[in-house]
Amino acid sequence: MAIQRVLIGCPVREKSSILRAFLISLKSLLHKDFLIDYVFVDDNEKETSRQLLSAFKRDGSSVTVLPAVKGKTETSEITDIRDETRLVRVAGYRNRIIRYALQHDYDGLFLVDSDLILHPQLLEYLRASGKKAVSELFWIKNRLGTLSRPNAWLMEKRALDSDSRNATMYKKEAERRKQKFSNCLKTSGIYQAGGLGACTYLDREALTGGLRFTPAPNPDTHDKDIFFCLQSSSPDLTLYVDTAYPAYHIHLDKDLEGALDYIRKSRSTQLTFKEPIINSFRYKLETPAMV
Repeated sequence: MAIQRVLIGCPVREKSSILRAFLISLKSLLHKDFLIDYVFVDDNEKETSRQLLSAFKRDGSSVTVLPAVKGKTETSEITDIRDETRLVRVAGYRNRIIRYALQHDYDGLFLVDSDLILHPQLLEYLRASGKKAVSELFWIKNRLGTLSRPNAWLMEKRALDSDSRNATMYKKEAERRKQKFSNCLKTSGIYQAGGLGACTYLDREALTGGLRFTPAPNPDTHDKDIFFCLQSSSPDLTLYVDTAYPAYHIHLDKDLEGALDYIRKSRSTQLTFKEPIINSFRYKLETPAMV
């Protein structure tokens, strides 16, 4: 039997200080009994970041850097328009990476973002989970540097506006489900989700099953970061989020110190694929109460 091949894919538009830490983490990913290659979409604005990306190499792996599709420069002073333009562009790059994995016959795809730090054994662990589409949890920081939400969500449809009483009841039930989902994410395990963001492993069946980054189905959502999320067009393909080995999100330069601490701890923590990670490894961050 031919050895399996996994593609690690990432759109990159990052400042060099954060990108350097990400690439160190990415190069440290272990891959026992399977091969890994890398594909990046270079959407960088800074030449130092472009140089870091083009210099990335790893023995035994091919590294492909695809050029970004440059459109109109984002100069709008209207934040919502600028943010939506960015989200559409990134979703397009992620779908482009999915197509690349299919065109080159990879057995799996690991989609990551360039502001994450990963445990060295995470890719091995996600493949061993047996799930066709599974994200590793990370808590996304907001502009203030505090934790805001996870990278996996329930996808709630909007209640009918014509019946205010039923709409109120539906909203309460939706909030109850969201609270239950949020509580689950504080305990090591694998949980079903409605939509996924980055740090996601997809096996070959998931890749061929119509998974794409598309607009979230809830038109009432005010969270711009889940405007586009990974969803399945097949009812037979279930999405999961794993919470045992959370990745570390770098939002600002001040988060780099915590990233280095995460890297040191992760290199001294061996995964057995049987026992959840120790609580102290959650880099001393408190999870929010609501999704």
